[in-house]
Amino acid sequence: MRIWWALVINELSLYRAQRGLALAFVLTLALLAMFRFGLSNEASANTPFEVFPVVAYCIANLQLLLMAIDWESDGFAYRYYAMHRVSLSSLFFAKATVAFLVQIPLWIFSVLGYFVLFPASPPDAQTGFAIALTCLPLGLAIAPAGQLVAAIAQHSAQKNFLAIALFLPLCLPIFIAATGRLGALLAGIETLRYDALMLAAALVFIGAGNLLFGYLFEE
Repeated sequence: MRIWWALVINELSLYRAQRGLALAFVLTLALLAMFRFGLSNEASANTPFEVFPVVAYCIANLQLLLMAIDWESDGFAYRYYAMHRVSLSSLFFAKATVAFLVQIPLWIFSVLGYFVLFPASPPDAQTGFAIALTCLPLGLAIAPAGQLVAAIAQHSAQKNFLAIALFLPLCLPIFIAATGRLGALLAGIETLRYDALMLAAALVFIGAGNLLFGYLFEE
């Protein structure tokens, strides 16, 4: 547990040193502004709320992933962990934990940014709280998926292109489930099937990461 906690602290310090989360906030706001002012007033008023925050959130997460790949792809990270006899399985879970933690404020910022920029009425408190809680199953799926993509892409000469090419299709079911959940919340209907899809994806990515991350990271 002590090693895992030290890894989490180290990964958080990397995000802070690279100003990754701050850049993700700026990117999210810029994307939402592009969506808002790139549409006519009539179109934006009728645009489903659930799409734009999820798009901005996913692209901002991809930016964080690219930054994480950038500071590890030279191989120094692996040699550091190998010298200190750190289990690569522990490294995977630590990195996934940090990715999960940093996406929570990013999701809330994406939702709030939508209501600031778009001519839409905020939902009631109960629905708003449920929308905010979408970050939990969404992050549980996105975080391990991103670390798997990072492990695959970091040794490639075209690592950024490969990460984008892998991340977006891999996360498409999660994107569909997240937008479906928001639509169901706004319609006041059951969201269980969308939560189940995101949690199933999370279990698949966590299991795959536990089995494959060490092999992919060393290759």
